[in-house]
Amino acid sequence: MDDDARSGHAPGMQTRRRTLLAALGAGLGAGALGLPNPALAAVGSWSNPTLGTLTSGYKTPSRPGHTGWDIANSQGTPVYAAAAGTVRDIKTNSYPGDTTSGPLPGRTGNSVHLNHGDNYFSYYGHLYRVLVSVGQTISAGQLVGLMGTTGNSTGPHLHFEIHLPRLTTLDPKVFLANRGIALGSTAPLGSTGYPGVSQGASGWVPRVIQYLVRARGISVVVDGVYGPATTSAVKSFQSSRGLYADGYVGPITWTALILPLREGNSGDLVRGLQTALNARGASIPVDGGFGSVTANAVRSFQSRNGLVVDGLVGPVTWSVLI
Repeated sequence: MDDDARSGHAPGMQTRRRTLLAALGAGLGAGALGLPNPALAAVGSWSNPTLGTLTSGYKTPSRPGHTGWDIANSQGTPVYAAAAGTVRDIKTNSYPGDTTSGPLPGRTGNSVHLNHGDNYFSYYGHLYRVLVSVGQTISAGQLVGLMGTTGNSTGPHLHFEIHLPRLTTLDPKVFLANRGIALGSTAPLGSTGYPGVSQGASGWVPRVIQYLVRARGISVVVDGVYGPATTSAVKSFQSSRGLYADGYVGPITWTALILPLREGNSGDLVRGLQTALNARGASIPVDGGFGSVTANAVRSFQSRNGLVVDGLVGPVTWSVLI
């Protein structure tokens, strides 16, 4: 499962947009493709795991040991669960050039391995960041990580596999095409992701960013205007975390800014949460106190959006909220 993305084939697609591509795969079936028709899983809906350009394919003549497809896009592109299930294994703390194995044999860096039941499994490699934990219950289209270039990789991409049973691979492009999904093109289920925000923006999202940056000890006026002062504050935060300091808040900076929140927390992180909840229909004080009123607003938001209703604000709730 060693991987070697052809960075020269990486697309010029940018993640600085919130609207994802419209579905392109409807109506593609095995008959139209003239391809084998793997048995349908009983796990329910399937989803495209990410958006991007297909590069290295499944068991090609030049790479017969490549047991998945590579989907290339910009670092930080959201990666979603292909179906509902549980997290079987993960690997974190990998880096570009890391030669140690992950949950499966091979050198695919930070990775997530999902169990979908009925002997179906899926695998997501080379992630910049893993956003789930072992044993966690996952819904189809749920955010599981961000695309990266960790492990044996020469450019940002997702290495994606489907197994039936575990360790017995299927061609994921064929498998999804038989379900009306064009790998890399069809919009993933529930794929909201994080918005890209830069100087010149205004409104509640810049206000949330200002609260989150201020919560990390960086002085900035919370006025909802993403001007030069906010850009400078974001650059300071990015530098402090070893990120590329361009003042642009994309998926990577978002996931560095947020922290899990629960009832009993207080401060500017909570004010950012309360601001976002109000923008999504709540009507609660922005007082920095995560009490019962804020907890109820979180549960209501989670219920309306098909999330686990636990009142805890983790990466998935944050990503849908923003």
